[in-house]
Amino acid sequence: MNIFFLNGRKAAPFLFFLRYYLFWVLVFFAQRLAFVLYYYGSFSDAGSARMVQSFAYGLRLDLSMAGYFAAVPLLLFIVQQFIKASFFKKALKIYTWVLLVVTIFISGGDLGIYENWGVKLNYRAISMLAHPAEAIETSKSAPLVLLFIIMLSEIIIAGFLYRLAFSQMSIATGKLLSNEKVSYAAQLIVVAGLIFLSIRGGWQQIPINESTAYFSSFPVANHAAVNTPWHLSSSFLKNRHSGQKNIYTYLPDAEAAERVNHLYRTNSKDSTRLVLTQQRPNIVFIQLESFTADVIAELGGDSGVAPNMSKLIKEGILFTDIYASGVRTDQGIIAMLSGFPAQPQTNIVNQPEKIEHLPFLSLALKNENYHNAFYYGGELSFGRFNTIAYRAGFDRIVGLKDFSDAGLFNKWGADDKSLFDKYVKEMQHPAAPFFSYIITSSSHEPFTVPMPAVFDGSSQNEQFKNACYFTDRSLGTFFETVKQTAWYQNTLFVLAADHGHHLPNDRKFNEPARYHIPLLFFGNVIKEAYRGKKIAGTGSQTDIATTLLQQLQITDTAFKWGNDLLNPGRKPFAFYTFDDGFAWLTAKDTLIFDNRAKRLMYPSEEITGVHSDSVLTTGKAYMQKLYDAFLKY
Repeated sequence: MNIFFLNGRKAAPFLFFLRYYLFWVLVFFAQRLAFVLYYYGSFSDAGSARMVQSFAYGLRLDLSMAGYFAAVPLLLFIVQQFIKASFFKKALKIYTWVLLVVTIFISGGDLGIYENWGVKLNYRAISMLAHPAEAIETSKSAPLVLLFIIMLSEIIIAGFLYRLAFSQMSIATGKLLSNEKVSYAAQLIVVAGLIFLSIRGGWQQIPINESTAYFSSFPVANHAAVNTPWHLSSSFLKNRHSGQKNIYTYLPDAEAAERVNHLYRTNSKDSTRLVLTQQRPNIVFIQLESFTADVIAELGGDSGVAPNMSKLIKEGILFTDIYASGVRTDQGIIAMLSGFPAQPQTNIVNQPEKIEHLPFLSLALKNENYHNAFYYGGELSFGRFNTIAYRAGFDRIVGLKDFSDAGLFNKWGADDKSLFDKYVKEMQHPAAPFFSYIITSSSHEPFTVPMPAVFDGSSQNEQFKNACYFTDRSLGTFFETVKQTAWYQNTLFVLAADHGHHLPNDRKFNEPARYHIPLLFFGNVIKEAYRGKKIAGTGSQTDIATTLLQQLQITDTAFKWGNDLLNPGRKPFAFYTFDDGFAWLTAKDTLIFDNRAKRLMYPSEEITGVHSDSVLTTGKAYMQKLYDAFLKY
């Protein structure tokens, strides 16, 4: 009896590709299992059922990725039928092992960044490899030995599966019997069709995308389901074409524009509260690395981490409901200096030609005869700080090369105390008025600071709090020193974080508390009546430049994405972005939208109503016009 599926020689193409698919599906299963076990604690809220479901919901993307991987072997197999010399099996082995090594490194990188970034490995993360030193420093907070062991285990498992699937399988090549030629041709047509369908995800009108793997309101379950190599490939392709068309088009352009313009119309245009005693004070802007509200007692954070900030708050103006625009330092600096919101999936600082068209607070002040200085203790090429600083019109730009070895405690560069010490030393007799922008870095991973630990313990939570405590202590010393200078009396100090952090309270990647940051105005130029005041009302980093210019009574219409935080007639809101989505916050509403899944992540769709739909439409309009602006720069 000559049955097709029992005849190994005649069924060679079909059986081979069936095994090849199964091999990759098992490899992806092992990588997903590694993710689930590594982040098992993150499933405490999602539950074990959703953890198991992630394997089922991820299968279609796994098959799609396996289809992409199988396309080259199919072509090689067809070529082999016309060549006498046998090369297919050896070529297949080399090709497959190259893919294995690449996908396993992708899997390991995904495990390494997910805790800090709250997203899967994407284009933005890979682009950090352009700055290997900084990438290495960032990775030091990850357990590299454990990640290496996991990747090594995946390689061993993959090697075992490969041998099991293909070591004993012989594939007839070269001269075939006439009936075998017909069988092979028919099978190759079927295999080609199946590969096409698996890549596309089926016959449906819309090809498969990542929303297929989204099945839960718990992001970690969805992220476990998404095939990591598929996600990274998609991220690359989207970023590659991000400069050509708006990928966030939800509404007719006129409607979107009107909704956004409405957000910046004030009910009482001339009601700005002028809180300064003079119109042209010096301004020292201190950008605090990762200084989340969770380490500020007055914002509901840990009371022991930033005691010097608490002292400053008692004498300054604290804005209590301010949110970062993104999750990276380079996003924060653009949001605060240019008033331009962070974009999902891409970053305007990666396109220097767009930076040329941004407005900058420092340029607006320079036009008013301010003398500008930019101070950072690290390498200025990180985050393209040098490009930003030069474009922003800073006269004095200080970076790593300007510090002696004594201040270089880790590879990020000078620690915060050394940074402040250098600034004070160089500002003994400054030309006035001046604007200085100082960027701290000691509270960045890997949280190594030159002081004995204040918070006992070796966990990242304690390390992070110690690093923040060191920055706060350096701030305390800085202010005690500058109070002795002649220019202190005429200076406004602005302190704001570049972004929040998931530590020390293990915040999820898209929850508002992770983006909640301090914003403080401080100095003797603040009117007595406003000292110690707390200003409520939801706001954003992008509002800071507009607020300062209004206080100085400088009109600059280039800052189109900012509200005046001291104008009671403003419409209070905040907008922030993450990997492929955004959040919209007001005093009454919190909406988190995942663009990839095309659904609300919060609140659940079951409890949304007409009001929420209207708010979401406004958020979509904002995202659409923001990306329009990004493309036009």
